[in-house]
Amino acid sequence: MYDTHLSSFPRLHCENDDAPRIQRAIDATENGILCIPKGDYKIAAPLFIKNRCSLDMHPAARLIAVKEMDFVIEYNSEGKNYHALTLFENDGSIYDNLGLFIRGGDFDGNGLASCLAITNAHHFTLTNTALHNGKSYGLCVGGDRGGHIYELVCNNVYCKCTMKGLSGNVGIFSNRCDAHFNDCFVIDYTVGMRILGYCNRITRCHLWGGTVPPKSISVKEWSDIYADRKVKLASGVYEEIKEEYQNEVPEMLIGSIAFDMQGGYNVLDGCYADTAETGYLIENHTRMINCDFFNNKLMGLKKSTAIKHTKGDLSVISCSFRGTVGTEILYEGNKENVEWISNSSRGGDGMKDCFI
Repeated sequence: MYDTHLSSFPRLHCENDDAPRIQRAIDATENGILCIPKGDYKIAAPLFIKNRCSLDMHPAARLIAVKEMDFVIEYNSEGKNYHALTLFENDGSIYDNLGLFIRGGDFDGNGLASCLAITNAHHFTLTNTALHNGKSYGLCVGGDRGGHIYELVCNNVYCKCTMKGLSGNVGIFSNRCDAHFNDCFVIDYTVGMRILGYCNRITRCHLWGGTVPPKSISVKEWSDIYADRKVKLASGVYEEIKEEYQNEVPEMLIGSIAFDMQGGYNVLDGCYADTAETGYLIENHTRMINCDFFNNKLMGLKKSTAIKHTKGDLSVISCSFRGTVGTEILYEGNKENVEWISNSSRGGDGMKDCFI
């Protein structure tokens, strides 16, 4: 079901990219649903949704940045006062549309732009969406654009970098509160999730890195090296070639953090920090339940820390921590205000349970 279809908005004479026609389609779909079919769409200027238009996109509808810009697309329903508890129309009637969404699609920053920014909404859903090669961010919720958003629901959001030169970026950034991030994957953004907001629920999110190669070799060469290492490991000869594994580190793993938890009273449930220099950076009150940490030794990280705890109360319950290289560290911090219950850890000396 949709109100407007992009096919009704062809390129006009002298238009060399698809941003103008997509913007026209958005502008024509106030408080409605715009359908965007399969295809590659060149975006040379940022797209803005300010009229509560929802997007229903084919999974293979790719919006690809071809020039530098802040974001490929920004959702910002700035015409309504979303700081208020209840929204009203001009005639005084209550406006309570809570079903707005972006569904599907692939927003590709192409190393030229961040992918998607969202602010100013009540109960907004982002689902089944891919966010490729964001220059600074894959998804930015709030950020420095102000506005207000709560009850953002992110389901099956897939952030991935496939190109070099983007180290230091963030897959999912949010400085807003009361959001649910469920079944999200972040691959090869230097920081997987950076959460500055409070009272968010982060469930079954898997953050890992290593597909973008070390700077000195190509993606194909790195892929072949990794495949060869995996075969040798399965053959039981890892120790013989251990030093070769440690020569170079994939670009996006340098300085990497899987979960950067700066906001307070957030809950991580069933999350997986899979190969990063820091698995969980805890900088405020946080609960971790049924979470995992793993360092894939084939990626070449010489040192990886499961939890770095700088401040705030920390509860770690029924979690599993695994080090495979032997140089990993389970916990760095002063151990104050830590509740440590029914966890397991294994690996080298640094992975010994320091709370027993």
